[in-house]
Amino acid sequence: MKRLLILGAGLAAALTLVACGGGGNSSPTVSMASGSAGTVSVKAIGGAGNVLVDSSGQALYASDQETAAHKVLCTGACNSFWEPLTVSGGAPKTGSVPGKLGVMKRPDGTKQVTYNGKLLYSFTQDQPGEVTGDGFNDAFNGQQFTWHVVGIANGGGSSSAAGSGSAPAPY
Repeated sequence: MKRLLILGAGLAAALTLVACGGGGNSSPTVSMASGSAGTVSVKAIGGAGNVLVDSSGQALYASDQETAAHKVLCTGACNSFWEPLTVSGGAPKTGSVPGKLGVMKRPDGTKQVTYNGKLLYSFTQDQPGEVTGDGFNDAFNGQQFTWHVVGIANGGGSSSAAGSGSAPAPY
């Protein structure tokens, strides 16, 4: 019985270490709102070049209108297509990502990650490794949006190397 308890404790410790990620990753870590750990890192994706991605490899986007207004404009139905990257703790660390990661408080009280002042979102119709929302124009609640994948060339400027189009109309 004692051997079984020792074996069980060792297995539990090993699973905890694996779940916490025991490797030496140089990407900055961001605690996601759901409580799981995630990262913001740079990844080369197709014709878009080096772009910011979240922990699942989803490309991260910013809207021209929010960048210009310096406030959250994408809320409600907008978030059914453009998912905000949020954190539960303080400001994320920059680590190996050039530029500055920060946070901005959303109207619902959550903290959204920013990059060089741009609010970061993933596009729900992208798969990891895809950039299909670059150049999209859409409107939610009377607000027009133009979205660009967040590239790291030119000091964190947006890249528009991928296609353009319009997001599907919200239901």
